[in-house]
Amino acid sequence: MKVFISVLLILSLILSLSFTIDESAMKLQDEAFNRAMIAFGLAKGLNSIISLIQGTQLSLTPVGIGLNFSVGEVLDPFNDMVERFSWVMLASTVSLGIQKIILLLSSKIFLQVAIVISSITSLIFLWLKPLHVRWFFILPFKILLLLLVLRFGAITSVYTTELLYNSTLHVEYVSSSEVISDTQNKLEDIHKKNTQLVKTKQDTSWYELDISAKAKDILSKLNISDQLDSLEENITIASRNIISLITIFIIQTILMPLLFLYLMLLAIRWIFRVKVNSDRIRLILNEE
Repeated sequence: MKVFISVLLILSLILSLSFTIDESAMKLQDEAFNRAMIAFGLAKGLNSIISLIQGTQLSLTPVGIGLNFSVGEVLDPFNDMVERFSWVMLASTVSLGIQKIILLLSSKIFLQVAIVISSITSLIFLWLKPLHVRWFFILPFKILLLLLVLRFGAITSVYTTELLYNSTLHVEYVSSSEVISDTQNKLEDIHKKNTQLVKTKQDTSWYELDISAKAKDILSKLNISDQLDSLEENITIASRNIISLITIFIIQTILMPLLFLYLMLLAIRWIFRVKVNSDRIRLILNEE
């Protein structure tokens, strides 16, 4: 048992001194942060284009008949969801930024030096014969366990979250982002069309138009129902995909970090609450 414990101590020491796992974890964290920023950009882009559409209001009075409508009224419910989506993505990016800081702290040299000192001290007390000396093994060993939790807690969280993302969430993230981006492009087309119609209305006098042809054509193009019918199904699908992205990032940036924080707190609590008596020490070291 002493040999087994010694091997574990040496392996944990070597692993804690490795910068490769830190670099890999940092790369994975940056990728997650970039995904969150892309989703946040989609949310802000949707919000901006919907605001522009809602701000487009035309007032036409052909032959004494008034027509006054706001192009974006039908988009209000969708815009409310987009605003909530942008808040979730903002919270997700902040959460990932905090996780990156914790990850940086876990790779600092002072933590590695403390692990080296605790590991060497634990090994020395482990192999000393007198039992009363071995009692001193428990304290540095508990400190070592605490340092290892601090050293690898954030790294383990990053790797586990990324594994979950690649195995379960990646396909949903890509497809949802594509649908939302497509919806944004269609809304931009509507805004461009409305902008052109505003310019046409400003540049052309109604008295110069053939009411039976040109005016009727413009009014049909300005029909909000005609414009939104082509988008109705896409908006419904986009809403579902927004909910999917919200779910993905809540799991990845809120629930998973909270779960690992809870597990780390449980581990730290267990480390300092567990009591070891003389019989247990003999049993661990396989001594009579």
